[in-house]
Amino acid sequence: MKRILLLVVALAAAVSVSAKSDTLSYASAESVGMDGKYLSTTIDSLVEYAMSQHAFPGCQILVARHGKIVHHKSYGHHTYRRYRAVENDHIFDLASCSKVMGATIAMMKLVEDGLIGLDEPFSKSFPYFVGSNKEDVTLREFLAHQGGLVPSVNVYRIMYDEQGRLREGLFSYTPSEEYPIEVYKNMWARKDMREIVYKAVADTPLGPKKFRYSCMSFLCYPYVVESLTGKGFEQFLRDTYYEPLGADAIMLNPAHKYPKNKILPTEVDTVYRNDLIHGYVHDESAAMLGGVSGNAGVFANTESMAKVLQMLLNGGTYGGKRYLKRKTIEEWTSCQYPENRNRRGLGFDRPIFSNSPELSFDDAYPAPSATQKSFGHYGFTGTMFWVDPAEDIIYIFLTNRVYPNRSIDALGRESTRTKCQEAVYEAIRRFEK
Repeated sequence: MKRILLLVVALAAAVSVSAKSDTLSYASAESVGMDGKYLSTTIDSLVEYAMSQHAFPGCQILVARHGKIVHHKSYGHHTYRRYRAVENDHIFDLASCSKVMGATIAMMKLVEDGLIGLDEPFSKSFPYFVGSNKEDVTLREFLAHQGGLVPSVNVYRIMYDEQGRLREGLFSYTPSEEYPIEVYKNMWARKDMREIVYKAVADTPLGPKKFRYSCMSFLCYPYVVESLTGKGFEQFLRDTYYEPLGADAIMLNPAHKYPKNKILPTEVDTVYRNDLIHGYVHDESAAMLGGVSGNAGVFANTESMAKVLQMLLNGGTYGGKRYLKRKTIEEWTSCQYPENRNRRGLGFDRPIFSNSPELSFDDAYPAPSATQKSFGHYGFTGTMFWVDPAEDIIYIFLTNRVYPNRSIDALGRESTRTKCQEAVYEAIRRFEK
């Protein structure tokens, strides 16, 4: 009997260890085969130089390998006034990184559960496209930016008349049954605003089926998630991923959920909301949808994002719980239309076909050493994440480079994100020498 009890205890311990072994923890860079001194000093110097060039007021960077976080650091301040330093629990507007951290992982689950098909017309689940030029375009084509959509819907044409005035009746300064959608503080949209936006998307022209990056289908995915699951878009994401992963700093519309002093502001909007955007989505089309959109609207810090990405890197498991099948992740992160020179996966971005360590930063995408197995996404506000299964790497770079004005692009000019990413690969090479 004693032997049996010991065996049971041993098995339980083994199961417990197994359940915990696929979760993130902190460790030295050297313990996972990286030159830690090179990694930290290089990233620090690149970031400090970029901030000196006013590429961004502050940022947050996380690097993990083999499930170990080896660099997790915040730099700079929320604004150039330098009143509040960025800390690791502060959250950023992810912009188009939301396409993966929200819409894509939601749609992955719907497809895996058989609620929608990748190769069936998207209009079967999105009735606004029925009878339009998009009626026969498949979900796969939309997710891979292969469906012929124009890049974006002109929200200003929806909002403003020919004289440049806000169209009468679209917005209210107070909430009511007729105006329940919060666009911004003291700005509420009509209850049928989603229908207005969806119909505007349906009415846009359709081009040839070749790669053309577009936000438009991502505006529509929350509707599909809600209609097929009976849950709100954010509630579905929380129940399916964020809460069980312990990713408690990923959310939509943080103005009412997270301390304001822990949310980085984005742009001083002088056209639409006439204010410094803070705690509300920066993207104009997502704002019209009340911040509930698939193209933008997710806010997060690097640690919570890393938990989602580690789950994908693990093949769909985290903390002993399965979230997605490995084959689902492999399909969605693979190139879908190589014959059309479209590098994209399903929702995920991928390296250019010619990517190589020999390329310059101007010619490579993303960093020169990112392999063809890697995947990720960029965001307009200055965000980026990239996962490389070949080296078992997670790299996340978050900033608010659009502060105070989107026209500032020193971040892109200096290639700061990709230079920091390349330092991750170089740290591995230096350790191996």
